Amino acid sequence: MSACSPATTVVIAGAALAGRNPGRNSAECGSLQTRHVLVFLGMVGVAVDYFVRYSISVAIVAMVANPHTPTNATHDQEICPAAVNASGGGGVDPHAEGEYDWSEEMTGVILGMFFWGYFITKAAGGRIAELVGARRTMAASLGASGLLSLLCPTAAGIHPLALAGLRLAMGLVQGPAFPALYSLLSRWSAPEELATMVAVAFSGMLLGNMVALGGSGLVVEWFGWRWVFWVGGLLALAWTPLWLALVRESPEEHPWITPEEKRLLAANLDVKPRRRVPWSRVLRCWTFLAAVVAEFSGSWVAALLTTEAPTFLTNQIGLSLQSSGYVCLVGTAVSYVFAIFYGKLSDFLIRRDCLTKVNVRRLLYTVGFVLICSSLMGIVLAKCDVVAVSVFVVVAMAGTSTNMVTYQLAPMDLAPNYAGTLSGLIGIGNIGSFAAPLVTSKLLVDLENGWSAAFLLGGAIYFLLGILYIFVVRADIEPWNYYDEIDE
Repeated sequence: MSACSPATTVVIAGAALAGRNPGRNSAECGSLQTRHVLVFLGMVGVAVDYFVRYSISVAIVAMVANPHTPTNATHDQEICPAAVNASGGGGVDPHAEGEYDWSEEMTGVILGMFFWGYFITKAAGGRIAELVGARRTMAASLGASGLLSLLCPTAAGIHPLALAGLRLAMGLVQGPAFPALYSLLSRWSAPEELATMVAVAFSGMLLGNMVALGGSGLVVEWFGWRWVFWVGGLLALAWTPLWLALVRESPEEHPWITPEEKRLLAANLDVKPRRRVPWSRVLRCWTFLAAVVAEFSGSWVAALLTTEAPTFLTNQIGLSLQSSGYVCLVGTAVSYVFAIFYGKLSDFLIRRDCLTKVNVRRLLYTVGFVLICSSLMGIVLAKCDVVAVSVFVVVAMAGTSTNMVTYQLAPMDLAPNYAGTLSGLIGIGNIGSFAAPLVTSKLLVDLENGWSAAFLLGGAIYFLLGILYIFVVRADIEPWNYYDEIDE
């Protein structure tokens, strides 16, 4: 009767971007793939979240006047010849035009404060999302962090501790975002599309990392470091109204969903947040506890490969800062491609009954398990072979992509009614993100072969906790998923 509305056009585009054919009815505005819009906007929101979170790592290089002299706390015997030669070369001081005279300890406080706030609220964020509404929780989370990002340059001008406090507040408001998205996906994912939709939505983490590490440098070069914070804040504020306009809590509430899509998602009609949580049953569930420790080992390795790898490649192996950045950028891009591939493969194997769901989870986790453990060992054995070390870093990063379609799906596999709560609790394992850099620094100071010890320790942690996960994982819905209906 009328032309397609702009919202309809966005919905159809979202379906196409999700890898599905909108079909003839979609082209005629008769079949809106609203779940694909949620996944697409979720991916963009996660990317913006990560950009706001990590872009300060690049911006602070241009903010601080005094250079932090690159140091290698390991003994000279272990440093590769290329790194020794590179350390003697001259160059342009990248901090020469910085306007703040902050110590290295102060910059460390500023960079670390976000994660303390994030850790505090992520564990409770899932329960908040289920009680308040996951759609509103995620919108408030990103909208508030966008506003705080806009204020970062002003806070930096007042005092470094003001900026640190602002970063703490950003961590506090961002904590509930990802558990909220898990809660939404548990109601909007068709059973045969679950792994793909989760992988696509949370692949935004990798996109955000790529933009934060690659794009922020260009923004600083062209416009100045303040625009890194302003761009992130404006992106978050632009995303928020789109999310609120195009996303709903459940398929039943969406005004544009078609009867066909609603029937497809009918299996999720019973997936609704519960007011009461069976805490004792949750804490006795071995698969859930295994997912927490798997998150610990996964976050440990991720920190080793993202936070520590650039320093290792530059100060230890002898790559330039630019080249080490390229290695990490390639690794992140490869991880993004593999995350989508693993999601598609998981759903394909389950849909075709090639394997049971639990065995698909085991298979894909084992693939990542082998890639990560062998690559961390390879980094140690390769010693000063620049090409081999770089390849092993990229392969290990690709292995971490299996996490999205294995233990991170545990909340939806075990208790979709409590998906937000469980995903928040699994976030307790993020303590590995704090522990890995601290332990690595200690090893570099105390041991002659500190870097080798750091990578071997990371591989050992992933190996031992990974074996536990492989043996205890289950993928059946737990009886306590229906806790409110149990007649006590």
